[in-house]
Amino acid sequence: MTRTHATTAGSAITVTDARLRASLDDGPPDIGTLWDLCMYFEFDREETADGIADWLGPPAGLRVLDCACGSGFPALELIRRGYDVTCTDGSELMLDHFRRNARVDGIAAEASLVPWEELPGRYGGQFDVVMNRGGGNYIYAGVWDEEGLAERPAMVEAIRQWIACVRPGGRFYIDITRAEDLARREPQVARHPRMLIGDHVVDLIEVIGIEPDTGVRTWYSQLTVDGTEHEFRRRCRPLQHAELVDILTDHGLVDVRKTAIRGEYYDIYTATRPATESAP
Repeated sequence: MTRTHATTAGSAITVTDARLRASLDDGPPDIGTLWDLCMYFEFDREETADGIADWLGPPAGLRVLDCACGSGFPALELIRRGYDVTCTDGSELMLDHFRRNARVDGIAAEASLVPWEELPGRYGGQFDVVMNRGGGNYIYAGVWDEEGLAERPAMVEAIRQWIACVRPGGRFYIDITRAEDLARREPQVARHPRMLIGDHVVDLIEVIGIEPDTGVRTWYSQLTVDGTEHEFRRRCRPLQHAELVDILTDHGLVDVRKTAIRGEYYDIYTATRPATESAP
Protein backbone atom coordinates (compact mmCIF):
# COMPACT_ATOMS: atom_id res chain seq x y z
CA MET A 1 0.00 0.00 0.00
CA THR A 2 1.45 3.36 -0.99
CA ARG A 3 1.51 6.06 1.71
CA THR A 4 1.82 9.30 -0.21
CA HIS A 5 1.20 11.25 3.01
CA ALA A 6 4.09 9.76 4.98
CA THR A 7 7.77 10.55 4.56
CA THR A 8 10.79 8.84 6.06
CA ALA A 9 12.97 10.65 8.60
CA GLY A 10 15.83 8.30 9.40
CA SER A 11 14.29 5.21 10.98
CA ALA A 12 11.00 7.05 11.63
CA ILE A 13 8.13 8.06 9.38
CA THR A 14 6.62 11.52 9.39
CA VAL A 15 2.83 11.20 9.34
CA THR A 16 0.78 14.19 8.25
CA ASP A 17 -2.63 12.65 8.94
CA ALA A 18 -4.72 15.43 10.48
CA ARG A 19 -7.03 13.04 12.34
CA LEU A 20 -4.15 11.35 14.13
CA ARG A 21 -2.53 14.66 14.99
CA ALA A 22 -5.78 16.02 16.45
CA SER A 23 -6.32 12.84 18.48
CA LEU A 24 -2.86 13.03 20.03
CA ASP A 25 -3.22 16.77 20.69
CA ASP A 26 -6.45 16.06 22.59
CA GLY A 27 -4.72 14.43 25.55
CA PRO A 28 -3.61 11.00 26.77
CA PRO A 29 -4.38 8.22 24.28
CA ASP A 30 -7.31 5.87 24.78
CA ILE A 31 -8.58 2.83 22.89
CA GLY A 32 -9.96 5.12 20.15
CA THR A 33 -6.53 6.67 19.61
CA LEU A 34 -5.02 3.21 19.37
CA TRP A 35 -7.74 2.13 16.95
CA ASP A 36 -7.03 5.00 14.54
CA LEU A 37 -3.29 4.39 14.71
CA CYS A 38 -3.78 0.72 13.87
CA MET A 39 -6.14 1.60 11.04
CA TYR A 40 -3.44 3.84 9.62
CA PHE A 41 -1.25 0.79 9.00
CA GLU A 42 -4.04 -1.52 7.85
CA PHE A 43 -5.93 0.74 5.46
CA ASP A 44 -5.58 3.43 2.88
CA ARG A 45 -8.84 5.17 3.81
CA GLU A 46 -9.55 6.59 0.37
CA GLU A 47 -8.81 3.34 -1.47
CA THR A 48 -11.03 1.37 0.90
CA ALA A 49 -13.86 3.88 0.63
CA ASP A 50 -13.62 3.67 -3.16
CA GLY A 51 -13.76 -0.12 -2.97
CA ILE A 52 -16.83 -0.05 -0.73
CA ALA A 53 -18.46 2.56 -2.98
CA ASP A 54 -17.92 0.27 -5.98
CA TRP A 55 -19.83 -2.45 -4.13
CA LEU A 56 -22.56 -0.08 -2.91
CA GLY A 57 -23.24 1.41 -6.33
CA PRO A 58 -24.41 4.97 -7.01
CA PRO A 59 -25.36 6.89 -3.84
CA ALA A 60 -28.61 8.42 -5.14
CA GLY A 61 -31.55 7.11 -3.11
CA LEU A 62 -29.45 4.63 -1.14
CA ARG A 63 -29.85 4.59 2.65
CA VAL A 64 -26.92 3.09 4.54
CA LEU A 65 -26.59 2.27 8.24
CA ASP A 66 -23.11 2.00 9.73
CA CYS A 67 -24.10 0.44 13.05
CA ALA A 68 -20.55 0.40 14.45
CA CYS A 69 -19.23 3.64 13.03
CA GLY A 70 -16.51 3.97 15.66
CA SER A 71 -14.17 6.86 14.95
CA GLY A 72 -15.66 7.46 11.52
CA PHE A 73 -13.86 5.33 8.97
CA PRO A 74 -15.25 4.64 6.38
CA ALA A 75 -18.53 6.43 7.11
CA LEU A 76 -17.01 9.90 6.81
CA GLU A 77 -15.35 9.01 3.52
CA LEU A 78 -18.64 7.65 2.17
CA ILE A 79 -20.57 10.74 3.30
CA ARG A 80 -18.04 12.89 1.46
CA ARG A 81 -18.76 10.79 -1.64
CA GLY A 82 -22.46 11.65 -1.41
CA TYR A 83 -23.86 8.64 0.43
CA ASP A 84 -26.67 8.99 2.97
CA VAL A 85 -25.08 7.21 5.94
CA THR A 86 -26.73 6.96 9.35
CA CYS A 87 -23.96 6.51 11.91
CA THR A 88 -24.41 4.80 15.28
CA ASP A 89 -22.17 3.14 17.81
CA GLY A 90 -22.52 1.65 21.28
CA SER A 91 -19.43 3.42 22.66
CA GLU A 92 -19.54 7.09 23.61
CA LEU A 93 -15.75 7.07 23.76
CA MET A 94 -15.51 6.03 20.10
CA LEU A 95 -18.14 8.61 19.15
CA ASP A 96 -15.97 11.33 20.69
CA HIS A 97 -13.33 10.35 18.15
CA PHE A 98 -15.93 10.30 15.36
CA ARG A 99 -17.07 13.84 16.11
CA ARG A 100 -13.54 15.19 16.29
CA ASN A 101 -12.58 13.47 13.04
CA ALA A 102 -15.64 14.90 11.32
CA ARG A 103 -14.67 18.40 12.50
CA VAL A 104 -11.08 17.90 11.35
CA ASP A 105 -12.28 16.83 7.91
CA GLY A 106 -14.90 19.58 7.69
CA ILE A 107 -17.70 17.02 7.19
CA ALA A 108 -21.18 17.78 8.51
CA ALA A 109 -21.95 14.38 9.99
CA GLU A 110 -23.84 13.30 13.08
CA ALA A 111 -23.39 10.07 15.01
CA SER A 112 -25.68 8.70 17.70
CA LEU A 113 -25.09 6.53 20.73
CA VAL A 114 -27.40 3.56 20.13
CA PRO A 115 -26.76 0.28 21.94
CA TRP A 116 -27.08 -2.61 19.52
CA GLU A 117 -30.10 -4.03 21.35
CA GLU A 118 -32.00 -0.80 20.60
CA LEU A 119 -31.31 -0.77 16.86
CA PRO A 120 -34.31 -2.87 15.71
CA GLY A 121 -36.75 -0.73 17.68
CA ARG A 122 -35.39 2.43 16.12
CA TYR A 123 -34.42 1.32 12.61
CA GLY A 124 -36.05 -2.06 11.98
CA GLY A 125 -36.31 -2.84 8.25
CA GLN A 126 -35.37 0.68 7.12
CA PHE A 127 -32.03 0.51 5.32
CA ASP A 128 -30.97 -0.52 1.84
CA VAL A 129 -27.57 -1.48 3.25
CA VAL A 130 -26.45 -2.23 6.79
CA MET A 131 -22.70 -2.29 7.37
CA ASN A 132 -20.73 -3.55 10.32
CA ARG A 133 -16.99 -3.60 9.89
CA GLY A 134 -13.90 -3.06 12.00
CA GLY A 135 -12.15 -6.36 12.43
CA GLY A 136 -15.30 -8.30 13.27
CA ASN A 137 -16.25 -6.12 16.21
CA TYR A 138 -19.12 -8.44 17.20
CA ILE A 139 -16.41 -10.45 18.97
CA TYR A 140 -16.40 -7.60 21.51
CA ALA A 141 -20.21 -7.42 21.75
CA GLY A 142 -21.09 -5.34 24.80
CA VAL A 143 -17.59 -5.36 26.29
CA TRP A 144 -15.45 -3.06 24.11
CA ASP A 145 -15.08 -0.25 26.65
CA GLU A 146 -14.54 -2.42 29.74
CA GLU A 147 -12.16 -5.06 28.32
CA GLY A 148 -14.54 -7.95 28.98
CA LEU A 149 -14.91 -11.25 27.18
CA ALA A 150 -18.03 -11.63 25.05
CA GLU A 151 -19.68 -15.05 24.79
CA ARG A 152 -20.96 -16.50 21.53
CA PRO A 153 -24.69 -15.92 22.30
CA ALA A 154 -23.97 -12.19 22.69
CA MET A 155 -22.24 -12.13 19.31
CA VAL A 156 -25.10 -13.94 17.61
CA GLU A 157 -27.63 -11.58 19.16
CA ALA A 158 -25.67 -8.53 18.06
CA ILE A 159 -25.57 -9.75 14.46
CA ARG A 160 -29.30 -10.52 14.59
CA GLN A 161 -30.02 -6.95 15.66
CA TRP A 162 -28.04 -5.52 12.76
CA ILE A 163 -29.74 -7.80 10.24
CA ALA A 164 -33.13 -6.66 11.56
CA CYS A 165 -32.38 -3.15 10.28
CA VAL A 166 -32.04 -4.30 6.64
CA ARG A 167 -35.15 -3.68 4.55
CA PRO A 168 -36.61 -6.59 2.55
CA GLY A 169 -34.47 -6.82 -0.56
CA GLY A 170 -31.64 -4.90 1.11
CA ARG A 171 -28.03 -5.93 1.58
CA PHE A 172 -25.77 -6.72 4.52
CA TYR A 173 -21.98 -6.15 4.74
CA ILE A 174 -19.82 -7.55 7.54
CA ASP A 175 -16.14 -8.26 8.07
CA ILE A 176 -14.21 -10.96 9.91
CA THR A 177 -10.58 -11.67 10.75
CA ARG A 178 -8.81 -13.18 7.76
CA ALA A 179 -9.00 -16.96 7.65
CA GLU A 180 -5.23 -17.42 7.58
CA ASP A 181 -4.87 -15.29 10.72
CA LEU A 182 -7.56 -17.26 12.54
CA ALA A 183 -5.64 -20.43 11.74
CA ARG A 184 -2.40 -19.20 13.32
CA ARG A 185 -1.35 -20.57 16.69
CA GLU A 186 1.94 -18.75 17.07
CA PRO A 187 1.91 -15.15 18.38
CA GLN A 188 1.73 -12.43 15.76
CA VAL A 189 3.95 -9.46 16.57
CA ALA A 190 3.85 -6.14 14.71
CA ARG A 191 6.52 -3.58 15.58
CA HIS A 192 5.46 -0.52 13.67
CA PRO A 193 7.98 2.11 12.65
CA ARG A 194 8.37 5.13 14.89
CA MET A 195 5.90 7.83 13.88
CA LEU A 196 6.44 11.57 14.03
CA ILE A 197 2.93 13.05 14.17
CA GLY A 198 2.83 16.81 14.64
CA ASP A 199 4.83 17.47 17.79
CA HIS A 200 4.47 13.87 18.98
CA VAL A 201 6.79 10.87 18.83
CA VAL A 202 4.82 7.62 18.72
CA ASP A 203 5.90 3.98 18.96
CA LEU A 204 3.45 1.09 18.66
CA ILE A 205 3.85 -2.65 19.20
CA GLU A 206 0.93 -5.06 18.72
CA VAL A 207 0.90 -8.70 19.80
CA ILE A 208 -1.92 -11.13 19.01
CA GLY A 209 -1.83 -14.44 20.83
CA ILE A 210 -4.06 -17.49 21.21
CA GLU A 211 -4.57 -19.32 24.50
CA PRO A 212 -4.16 -22.97 23.45
CA ASP A 213 -6.52 -24.39 26.09
CA THR A 214 -9.41 -21.96 25.62
CA GLY A 215 -8.96 -20.56 22.12
CA VAL A 216 -9.29 -17.05 23.54
CA ARG A 217 -7.52 -14.51 21.34
CA THR A 218 -5.75 -11.57 22.99
CA TRP A 219 -4.83 -8.35 21.22
CA TYR A 220 -2.19 -6.61 23.33
CA SER A 221 -0.82 -3.20 22.38
CA GLN A 222 1.96 -1.10 23.83
CA LEU A 223 1.60 2.50 22.70
CA THR A 224 4.32 4.97 23.65
CA VAL A 225 3.58 8.65 23.11
CA ASP A 226 6.30 11.18 23.86
CA GLY A 227 8.08 8.70 26.11
CA THR A 228 5.02 7.62 28.14
CA GLU A 229 3.88 4.02 27.76
CA HIS A 230 0.21 3.04 27.58
CA GLU A 231 -0.96 -0.57 27.51
CA PHE A 232 -4.21 -1.87 26.03
CA ARG A 233 -5.61 -5.38 26.02
CA ARG A 234 -8.73 -6.80 24.40
CA ARG A 235 -9.75 -10.46 24.58
CA CYS A 236 -12.25 -12.35 22.44
CA ARG A 237 -13.55 -15.73 21.42
CA PRO A 238 -13.20 -15.44 17.63
CA LEU A 239 -15.81 -16.73 15.24
CA GLN A 240 -14.68 -18.91 12.37
CA HIS A 241 -15.85 -18.10 8.86
CA ALA A 242 -18.19 -21.09 8.70
CA GLU A 243 -19.79 -20.00 11.97
CA LEU A 244 -20.42 -16.50 10.62
CA VAL A 245 -21.98 -17.91 7.45
CA ASP A 246 -24.26 -20.13 9.55
CA ILE A 247 -25.37 -17.18 11.68
CA LEU A 248 -26.22 -15.11 8.61
CA THR A 249 -28.19 -17.88 6.95
CA ASP A 250 -29.90 -18.88 10.21
CA HIS A 251 -31.25 -15.32 10.42
CA GLY A 252 -32.79 -15.44 6.99
CA LEU A 253 -30.15 -13.91 4.73
CA VAL A 254 -29.52 -15.38 1.29
CA ASP A 255 -26.73 -15.14 -1.26
CA VAL A 256 -24.22 -15.18 1.60
CA ARG A 257 -20.77 -14.99 0.07
CA LYS A 258 -17.20 -13.95 0.69
CA THR A 259 -16.70 -10.83 -1.38
CA ALA A 260 -13.45 -9.23 -2.50
CA ILE A 261 -13.55 -5.49 -1.75
CA ARG A 262 -10.69 -3.31 -2.91
CA GLY A 263 -8.78 -1.82 0.02
CA GLU A 264 -10.31 -3.95 2.78
CA TYR A 265 -7.80 -5.50 5.18
CA TYR A 266 -10.16 -8.06 6.69
CA ASP A 267 -12.30 -10.62 4.88
CA ILE A 268 -15.75 -9.41 3.85
CA TYR A 269 -19.03 -11.30 3.69
CA THR A 270 -22.07 -9.87 1.96
CA ALA A 271 -25.64 -11.12 1.91
CA THR A 272 -29.19 -10.13 0.98
CA ARG A 273 -32.44 -10.09 2.92
CA PRO A 274 -35.10 -11.71 0.75
CA ALA A 275 -37.57 -9.26 -0.76
CA THR A 276 -40.38 -11.63 0.24
CA GLU A 277 -39.99 -13.53 3.47
CA SER A 278 -41.92 -16.65 4.31
CA ALA A 279 -43.94 -16.71 7.51
CA PRO A 280 -42.24 -18.43 10.46
